[in-house]
This record gives sequence, structure tokens and C-alpha cells, in this order.
Amino acid sequence: MTPLQLGAMVSAIANGGTLYYLQHPTAPEEVANFEPRVKRHLDIAPLIPEISDGMAAAVSYGTARSLRVNFNEEEILGKTGTCSKAGTRYGWFSRPTPRRMWGESSSVVFLQGGRPTFGPKAAEISGRMYRNLYDHAFFAAHPTLPADTAADVKRWEQRNRQSSVGGLPLRTG
Repeated sequence: MTPLQLGAMVSAIANGGTLYYLQHPTAPEEVANFEPRVKRHLDIAPLIPEISDGMAAAVSYGTARSLRVNFNEEEILGKTGTCSKAGTRYGWFSRPTPRRMWGESSSVVFLQGGRPTFGPKAAEISGRMYRNLYDHAFFAAHPTLPADTAADVKRWEQRNRQSSVGGLPLRTG
């Protein structure tokens, strides 16, 4: 399973089973006019409580437990992954995002590097990111981005291009 497939699956878990086509808008106009496209509905609603228990266990005492070193204010569900290709290692961590934060979505942290790069390291970095977001009240209720025009999106991108989360720079382009 690739990191993008994991992100799509975790989003389906977060929203009750709707699997969306993965899309990547690259221009402000595309962002402003973005419309999610449903790929199919997965009949997983009865299984979500059991899946959630497994994802909670991964963070509590499994491969994603390093996340808790930096962040333990909220229950986090998650899944790690690791693979390698041609000597390069990849690690990722994905979690369903609670609706009160961003709606029915997921977040994925993806790393590329050498030997110390693996899923648990991505979970640890996720914990640092959540810590920084939490300390800056990002998880508190806040208004949604007014994206009715491409100009609004462009201003938002420019304002946030220099941001950082958990000491890591955010790249928006």
C-alpha cells in the first residue's frame, strides 16, 4: 500500500466509507474550484469501531507509540508504514482527522531518507507537529478559509508559505 492509498483509505475510515479519487490541484484557480470526486462507497461502517480500536492501539503501544512522546492531549488513531526502493527508505504515518478540525479527512506525514527513516519516525514527527499545532490553538474552533476567489487562495498561500509546524518548514509550492 502506498502512502497515497493509505491516506485515501484513512479518509474513508474518517468519513464512514466514501473513497474519493486522489486529486492534486496545482493552481490557485484549481484550489478555489476544487470539487471532490467520489470513486466508490466502501461498506465499512460496521467495521470502523474495530478498525479504530486497532489504530488507537498502534498509537498507544504499537509502531506509532513514539507520537505520544510529544503529544498526548487527545486520542490519536493512526497507522504507520515503511518500505524501501533502491536503497532509499520511506516511512509514513496517517491518521483520520476529527471532523471538528478539518472535516472528513486524513493527514499523512511522509519521509524519505536513509536507515533511520521508517514509519515510527514519521509518527514521532507527527507528534511534534500536533504539539506545535495544539500549542498555537490550531485545533480550537476557527473559521474556514474563505476560498470563493482565486485571489483569496493566492493571498492565503503567500501568507502561509513561510509557516512552520513542529519546527519543520511547510512547503506550499
